[in-house]
Amino acid sequence: MPLHVAEGGGIGGAMKIRGISACLGLALLLPACRKSEETVDQTRPVTMRDEDLKLDASSTQRFEKPGSSKIVAGMVPEGWTEQPASQFRVLSYRFGTGGDVAVGIAAGGMADNVNRWLRQFDKDPLADAQIAKLEQGTVVGIPGLWVAAEGDYIAGMNQPAKTGQGLYGIIAEKDGKIYTVKMTGPAAEVAAEKEKLKAFTAALRERGE
Repeated sequence: MPLHVAEGGGIGGAMKIRGISACLGLALLLPACRKSEETVDQTRPVTMRDEDLKLDASSTQRFEKPGSSKIVAGMVPEGWTEQPASQFRVLSYRFGTGGDVAVGIAAGGMADNVNRWLRQFDKDPLADAQIAKLEQGTVVGIPGLWVAAEGDYIAGMNQPAKTGQGLYGIIAEKDGKIYTVKMTGPAAEVAAEKEKLKAFTAALRERGE
């Protein structure tokens, strides 16, 4: 009798097909496995760029080193209303019909900041010799100078001038940072609050002192 041989099917054929499929799958996975084993061994020091950005950072946070203490009020004069701090104000208050008090820390030099305030009242800039003769005071133990002006006040760019306004404030410098306590408002109200402002400024301190 002739011998008949079965083609294709059968257990042996199926096992061979499954074996080939498994080998192909393993070959495809090997590059991915080798890639996942790669490691990065480069390092770099952590910088301020690695910290979370603070879009609402105050002037203090922008110019003081991390961990530095903030200015806090030792007393608040009667009739002053505390306002929320902002990007450029460590402390903020309102009084009277339009009086404003702002405590801040900024950058720059004494002369630049003194004359910036005077320019807001359309006053001529002072020379260094004139600045040195201004009334002296202190902020958190730092020697400073009191600045006064009256007239039309332009608080910022694109803001209309306010007539009949007054300015009284102190500017002090230490280690490249400018400490300011600035009072503005209707001239008569500012004049009436000068002594309160001096007492408020004298009581200011840095946290931790």
